[in-house]
Amino acid sequence: MSWSGAPTSIRAVVMRNRIIWVTLILVLAGGALWLGRRASRSVAEVYVTQRGPAISAVYGTLKVVASLTMNTRTRSSGLIRFSDAIATNAVPGVAVQRGDLLATIVNEDLDREIAKAETDLAAAEEKQRIGPPTQPQLNTQTALLARIEKLAELQNVPASDVERTRNEVRSLGERVRMEQVEMQRVVTILREQAGVLRDRKTRCLITAPIDGTLTAINSIDGEFVGENSVPFTVATHTMFLEGQINEEDVGLIAPKMKAAVRLYSFAGRDFSATVAQVLPTPNNQRYTVTLTLDEPPSNLLAGMTGEMNIIAGRREQALIIPSRAILAGRVLVVQDGIVKPRVVEIGFRNLERSEIVTGLQEGEHVIVADQDLFQPGQRVRAVTINQ
Repeated sequence: MSWSGAPTSIRAVVMRNRIIWVTLILVLAGGALWLGRRASRSVAEVYVTQRGPAISAVYGTLKVVASLTMNTRTRSSGLIRFSDAIATNAVPGVAVQRGDLLATIVNEDLDREIAKAETDLAAAEEKQRIGPPTQPQLNTQTALLARIEKLAELQNVPASDVERTRNEVRSLGERVRMEQVEMQRVVTILREQAGVLRDRKTRCLITAPIDGTLTAINSIDGEFVGENSVPFTVATHTMFLEGQINEEDVGLIAPKMKAAVRLYSFAGRDFSATVAQVLPTPNNQRYTVTLTLDEPPSNLLAGMTGEMNIIAGRREQALIIPSRAILAGRVLVVQDGIVKPRVVEIGFRNLERSEIVTGLQEGEHVIVADQDLFQPGQRVRAVTINQ
């Protein structure tokens, strides 16, 4: 049967069904297009502007430095011999106290000179103890003079004999005194010589100059070292922080300011420190700031590095956003799903948060990541990341 010959009612039903199917197809296509457009809309991570404390902080890098580091220098040359305490554990990190023997410079020639000088001195002192060689003769003549004088009183001895004996006693006494002077001179010279040699021996001893820790051992036990070499380095147990800040920030820093410190060796742990002083001499347009940790960890070691934020000011109930949301004095605001640029005036600022003086209102959404991927007027889907 042809279509033209079909009853009117049948044709109407078929046409109605076609219209329904076409309409359904158009609705489904439109929905799919809308869903596709919605699915393809860019996602923007936003921060809801809110009020809180605004902190002005000066950023800088830092390292842990020993309060005092001293090199031990040799004062003579020879073979170096470590002390027993060092030889059994010849690695940096050994704790020492001031005056502890670290090593000795072995000089056999000096040892022989000291032994000879001490022997000569002992012999000279023994001779001095025994007395002058002429002393016995003087004693004999003195006793003879006493007898002759008694006999002279009895007129049994001529006066000339008495005078001759007296002259001999005076001559011997003078000789004894000269011998005593010479013996004293010899003893003094030998003592001085022995003292000089002992001092040279003392200069062969290498001792710890301060209480602290051996941070470097630069020699090998038993090797030859020259005078004024540095076999050991000792650092104190006490530490301080040495920070570096830019020239444009140094005017904001003053002693006793607080600082937030992070050391890379203590991941996830924050420390509080206090500014001690700002050194007046720059190095490559960067200034050095010294700080002390308020509560230093027990295992703090020299050479550790980290970063700091010195707190230069603080304002409560300020309008704040993440510092990473600001690019060249502008932010991107998401309003009704559309990206809009906004110029802002910045107040206090640190690495994490910035104060907005003008340009934003509390509760507005600012994009905080991948700002280069968004254009003004672009439709986006905002995802809040306030934490």
